[in-house]
Amino acid sequence: MTVSPDQLDADAADGSEIMKQFVPASPFVALLGVQLEDIADGAATLLVPYRPDLTTVGTMMHGGLIAAAVDIGVMVAAWAGRPVPDKLRGVTASLSINFIAPLVEDGLRVRAHRLSTGRKTSHVRCDMFAATSDALVASATGTYQVG
Repeated sequence: MTVSPDQLDADAADGSEIMKQFVPASPFVALLGVQLEDIADGAATLLVPYRPDLTTVGTMMHGGLIAAAVDIGVMVAAWAGRPVPDKLRGVTASLSINFIAPLVEDGLRVRAHRLSTGRKTSHVRCDMFAATSDALVASATGTYQVG
């Protein structure tokens, strides 16, 4: 099953409400097990629990998982608190990720916050941490277009 814009409440109060609907309904987000822990104006915290099928070698989580979590974090923070646009759509325009330390046998916590907001485009910073130790795993920036 896929999620389409017509399945979301276009009369939602703001982009945070749209993301509260979208995150649990997106098949890809569900495949990764991403959970929305918190959302506020321009900020979001997500959790990706550890799963052996998301590893690359031994118990080290795959870098592609971290990159996908960055993309999701950028999207959610870009929408968070924004007015709902006429068209419920969005797209990541750019991502830049710096991997700092391996994530070994631990979940991933994504903390994203919007750095700037234009008419349609937002610039977002994401920091990824080991869920239990809070050790910094990666840091990223992204640009996202809403609407």
